Amino acid sequence: MNWLKLRLYLKLLIVFVVTPVSIFFSIFALDQKGFFNIEKIEMVVIAKSDQIQFAKPYIDQLNEDFSTFKGQSLWRFSLGKIAQHLRQQVWVKDFRISRSWPSKLQIEIEPQVLTLLYVESAKLAQGVVRPVTADGDLLSEIPTHQAPSLAMLKGEVFLKDTNKRKKAIELVKSLPAEGKISHKLISEIGYDQKEGYWVEVVQSNMKIKLGDDQFAVKSARVSQVLDYLEKRDLKARVIDANLSKKVLVRLQQNP
Repeated sequence: MNWLKLRLYLKLLIVFVVTPVSIFFSIFALDQKGFFNIEKIEMVVIAKSDQIQFAKPYIDQLNEDFSTFKGQSLWRFSLGKIAQHLRQQVWVKDFRISRSWPSKLQIEIEPQVLTLLYVESAKLAQGVVRPVTADGDLLSEIPTHQAPSLAMLKGEVFLKDTNKRKKAIELVKSLPAEGKISHKLISEIGYDQKEGYWVEVVQSNMKIKLGDDQFAVKSARVSQVLDYLEKRDLKARVIDANLSKKVLVRLQQNP
């Protein structure tokens, strides 16, 4: 009976002590030889197809920033180093980091949703714009060919005043998804100190003044006016909806 107990103890010793210790020292030896050194840091952007391209310049910068981590032991590497860096990126909404053995880090990044593009004439001529997030944050410059198709913010006031940017975002969100004044058809948003916010419609270059508030109500009135003009084959140059229950229309002059 004692011999059977001894064999059982030996088996338990091998399973719970010798084997884990052997595995540990094997991993330790491999780690010392550089087997687990980080060779690749793979980043995947998770976003809607129409907004995924804007993140490329920022990803390129992260690849450069993270290049210093290559060659370090994946086994001993602290994921907190990368997490801390990502939390400082305004364009990053959420992220997930994981180890992929034996030598790769995997990072999934969910970028902020963009709502507008801030432009300056000189910069636009150079082919660069600055994205504006849904929270009104202004991101660093990206090439125009990587920017999503969004309305442009024009005017230095939007560069300096976060609240003005947020109000412009509120304006865009108040516009209908479909129709003649759909947010998809707005090419430009500006601000005038006296008259408030105005928008310009794609192709027609029609300017619509919406003031500083009640954007949804005013845009509904404008839609009715546009339907009326279309039935009579008339084209507006300026529509001023920033009046009490009235809409002022300036028609285009026929050539």
